[in-house]
Amino acid sequence: MKTLRSAWQILASWLLCFIVGPFACLVVFLTLGTVRRRFTPWILGLWGHWMLWIAGVRITVEGAEHLATDTHKVALFNHGSVLDAFLVTAIMPAGGTAAIKNEVMLYGPVGITVKLLGFLMIDRGNSPKARRTMERAAERMRRERLTVFISPEGTRSPVGELLPFKKGAFHLALDSGAPIVPVLFDGAFDLHPPGRFTTTPGLVRIRILPPRPTHFTAADVAAEAEAVRQLYITELARFRAERTAPAARP
Repeated sequence: MKTLRSAWQILASWLLCFIVGPFACLVVFLTLGTVRRRFTPWILGLWGHWMLWIAGVRITVEGAEHLATDTHKVALFNHGSVLDAFLVTAIMPAGGTAAIKNEVMLYGPVGITVKLLGFLMIDRGNSPKARRTMERAAERMRRERLTVFISPEGTRSPVGELLPFKKGAFHLALDSGAPIVPVLFDGAFDLHPPGRFTTTPGLVRIRILPPRPTHFTAADVAAEAEAVRQLYITELARFRAERTAPAARP
């Protein structure tokens, strides 16, 4: 049974990528990108929910109102699983996008699709180039009231615990004047840790915290990054404790 489930997940996931990817590319190309702002979150949300369904993953979301599209935002998320990509797209609001590693361009149709859909491609091996990408992204955020999802860890945690936070996301918030919205994922690492090809069915809980204003300067970026990391450590511990606490008796 487990072998059949694994085969189904792999086959269905690739088929979905090869169907959704070319369709999305065709729509963006034929419309010269004019519908990208409204179309991208819609197609990505559909893709994310389908991929989670294929994997047998259910989600609950608290605090979705903090991602309202009234202004531009930097939405941070803890990154411990390949499932995070689908979770982000499942909750992405209209006018949303994500910052992803430049290496995704090596993934054929997936890379072409995310490029055409307006994702921010970050070259993690070239800091000056990555910084210029962030500067252009800040201008685009202000112009389009864009919400950008980005992992401050920069990569997946191999053990499910928070890695040190990089400063790029905080420079982006500072340059754009956007508030920071912490997004907590609980359960994704357990269902699909790094090194696995398939997902164990189960529940992932998502909690979106209130926006954090960018009341800091360039000199304070490192301190702000550490302060937000400590906030994550505290809130994730509380979030996980709620999951493992015994249910109250009636």
